[in-house]
Amino acid sequence: MPNIHTLPPPSTSGPSLKEQIEQGLTKTEKLIPGEKEEDEKWSYKKTIPTLVLYDEQGLRLYDKITSHAPEYYLFEDELSLLKDHGDEIARAMGFPGKSDEEEERRYRENERAPEKRWRPARWGDTEVGKWNNGVNGEEGLGGGWQKGWDVVELGAGALRKTAHLLTALSSALPNPPANAASLPPPITYHPLDLSRPELNRVLEEMQTVFGPQLEGKVACIGLHGDYDAGLDLIRQGKLGKLRSPTQHNPILQNLDLTPHVPDVDIVLHAKDDLLSYTKDLNLEEEASLPSPRSSTRAITPGLITSPMASAITDDTSDSVSRTWSPIEDDTPSIGSARLPSVDTSPICARPLHLVFLGSSLGNFSREAAGPFLASLPLRQGDTLLLGLDGRPAPGKEGRTKVEVAYNDPAGFTKAFEEHGWDVVRQELGLIDDAGVEFVGRYNEVLGRHEAYFKSKDKQILHLPLSDSDVILDKGELLNIEWSYKYSHLEALQLFSQSNLRVINSWKAPESEYRLWLLERPNVTFNLEMISKPDPNAVAVGKGVPSWEDWNSLWKLWDHITLDMIPSDMLHTKPIDLRHICLFYLGHIPTFLDIHLTRMTNGVHTEPEHFKYIFERGIDPDVEDPTKVHAHSEVPTAQEEWPSLDEILAFRDRVRARVHEIYTQLASGQLEYSRHIGRVLFMTFEHEAMHAETLLYMLIQSPQTRPPTAVALPQFSVLARRWAAEATPNKVITLSGGLLQYGHDDYEADDVKYPTREGWEQHEFGWDNEHPAVSNHVEGFKIDSLPINNSDYRTFLEKKHPGGIPDDAAPVSWVKVDGQWNVRTLYGPVDFDVAGLWPVMGSQKELKEFAEAKGGRLPSEVELRWFLQSEQGPRIAGEGANVGFKNWHPIPPTNTVKDSSGRILHGHNGGVWEWTSTEFVGHEGFIPSVIYPGYSADFFDGKHFVVLGASYTTIPQIASRKSFTNWYQAIYRYSFVGARVAYDL
Repeated sequence: MPNIHTLPPPSTSGPSLKEQIEQGLTKTEKLIPGEKEEDEKWSYKKTIPTLVLYDEQGLRLYDKITSHAPEYYLFEDELSLLKDHGDEIARAMGFPGKSDEEEERRYRENERAPEKRWRPARWGDTEVGKWNNGVNGEEGLGGGWQKGWDVVELGAGALRKTAHLLTALSSALPNPPANAASLPPPITYHPLDLSRPELNRVLEEMQTVFGPQLEGKVACIGLHGDYDAGLDLIRQGKLGKLRSPTQHNPILQNLDLTPHVPDVDIVLHAKDDLLSYTKDLNLEEEASLPSPRSSTRAITPGLITSPMASAITDDTSDSVSRTWSPIEDDTPSIGSARLPSVDTSPICARPLHLVFLGSSLGNFSREAAGPFLASLPLRQGDTLLLGLDGRPAPGKEGRTKVEVAYNDPAGFTKAFEEHGWDVVRQELGLIDDAGVEFVGRYNEVLGRHEAYFKSKDKQILHLPLSDSDVILDKGELLNIEWSYKYSHLEALQLFSQSNLRVINSWKAPESEYRLWLLERPNVTFNLEMISKPDPNAVAVGKGVPSWEDWNSLWKLWDHITLDMIPSDMLHTKPIDLRHICLFYLGHIPTFLDIHLTRMTNGVHTEPEHFKYIFERGIDPDVEDPTKVHAHSEVPTAQEEWPSLDEILAFRDRVRARVHEIYTQLASGQLEYSRHIGRVLFMTFEHEAMHAETLLYMLIQSPQTRPPTAVALPQFSVLARRWAAEATPNKVITLSGGLLQYGHDDYEADDVKYPTREGWEQHEFGWDNEHPAVSNHVEGFKIDSLPINNSDYRTFLEKKHPGGIPDDAAPVSWVKVDGQWNVRTLYGPVDFDVAGLWPVMGSQKELKEFAEAKGGRLPSEVELRWFLQSEQGPRIAGEGANVGFKNWHPIPPTNTVKDSSGRILHGHNGGVWEWTSTEFVGHEGFIPSVIYPGYSADFFDGKHFVVLGASYTTIPQIASRKSFTNWYQAIYRYSFVGARVAYDL
């Protein structure tokens, strides 16, 4: 007997099916699906809920479509993708799988024991036992086998598809431990469906057909309920309550989680046995899942009463009575307040993989699809496997393909759709109605298939709940279902809005159907994300960070500094031209505190002497490092540096100070002037830029731990896809014209705006972005793609036929066993993986390549002209590799049209780009008042303009077209590439 549990109804239950039907039939507003003349023929007023299609009989009729209607390409294409790429999908989900030796090394490296953050690990901690074979030891409990995986499919699915996914997952399991026979299966599959008979059928067939293949590896526990109920169960952390008793205790076949409500068809059996058993087992609920929005908070504003004095003035002393230091307490205090620190939880103990196949998301409106995806309870380490159909090519052929798929010649779809009217009849008690027929069309403009019931004759329908009648005219249309199609661009936009990151995707060869594997990244910078109202939001001015922005940035900073830098690396210099790593942990909060103190006429956060050590870093002359701008004097001996604990406690007090400022701004206690907006903008972007600096330092060290903020990249799988989709370089000819760039952001005018009024749309920038200027650009030619690693290696091999000397290769490469590899934050990868990535090097190195190719580096105005041209890439467009979408470069792409005819702008793979223009201010340049040395210190003839953004640049910077970066021409370490330009 299948193991099925009926779920409690969601906390906010909606109208019944009968109520939904009556509501739809009483609508009176005429809706025209489009603006063309032909759209008038498809106008309608009344609707029927799509739910009528999916009762038990409807699901069986749908199965006939998938089994006997080859025109319905969505099913067959998705099935083929699961068959052909199941192993890749399983590996990308995080299952160990079968991999090459290098991939396995990287996987083990990523799985090595993490360091605890500023609290000693204790005996019995999960993380301790896993790595020391102790009470929770990996060896004793079967490691990943014991941890297990949950797979929840939204909708019971089709056996033929789901079985291929489950067999792929079971094949990707690690080797079983010696005691595997005494352990429950490591994978638990939960089909979630409203129809209990359908769940019974699917699970019985699964056992009959695939039982031997899945035995001991996959347990099947059905969830009887709707999406809301199933997702609520997950959010409450109760999947474990279903899993543990039923897998360990054969007495229980069904565990009822439902309170006493009508129509509950599952009864809790052997209740006393269960209570006794769970007591003996000491079964605890899994941790409830945080809201996707609140999980990024570093400090919860609602929990803070007054970490600082109520007013910030020159004579205000620091009221913090204790340091905010998680060394002392998991939930530390500041004065009387309790402040949760940045979420530092490791990857979830038991990963959850949601599966949503069949392009079912297409039945949501475009307005509803994003919020639904955004609401999914995904933690770090969880994934969503989403099947989504794409828009076909514009024109008759594409339109016909969709229309035939949704109305096959044999009539299987017609029978399925018209059965929905039988359900309406049953719900309303209709006997002698005239009936309806199914009709549909593909709306190319709106990108959706539209399904309607067409009344066969004029008829009167009685509505029992309202005891009223409605009239259907002959030929009147009733909308029953939408099936939206998503172009590549629309899909990427949808995922951005839903705060989902693409891990990988697989496309059907003969259609636009895709499987997308998605995750909710642990570090999020997304300007398009759907977000809930924030009572502490500061919405004035372009570039002023919100409180959530600060939380995201701190989460990033802490991940880099505390997860990726081992403690024994803190006093090392990955790059000789920079300070030790520990300096930057102190510099960031010190710089922030200095400017907050000046902004408020307040006092420095203790210890005040930190400002003498950490105020400003160094950027020495590469040729003569003794030549360096004004900077802080740092200790020369390791023992003279502040301890990590002292720095982190200071950091937390400064962060609390930021929170208090936002609280006072939101309440009106502190007047929100443009000057305050500028300081918040500047300190935020300063920290973000240092995160990038720190990463290009860390990539040079073999001690650096790999990032875990996103799923571990499966480079061997990605490399095959990149090779198959390789974009050829082409030379683009651009006519000249007048280029306008920069913006007007006169800092001295800040005094004119002492309140939040009058500067709502003002865009902040750094001093080198002001003022807006115009320059004429002559016509030129330019490569569509930047120089890649393979091209640069070929260039060096021709230059050095006896072998590339170590000092001739860019420092973004490293030798491994005598072979050149490309550095990544995950460790070195070979040229089969990174050959198509943009090469990163100094201006001198890449200029030499350009000249050998018969070209040159573009000037600043030429590169800006190209980046805004119709054929040019976009720095921060959809698909662009910025904002930590990936923690590595990817192959660049050209600008193309997607399947719907929409322009999908290319990108450069995730690097800044060199120009040949010396770094000087715009005509009319005025140094910043609050940071006078930011630009002016580097007007030395040795620094050159760099434009764009890298994969480690936050979107707030990448999306501001006026932003200008710079580096010394012979500086080799930054994430900067180049493309070749040519004279006409």
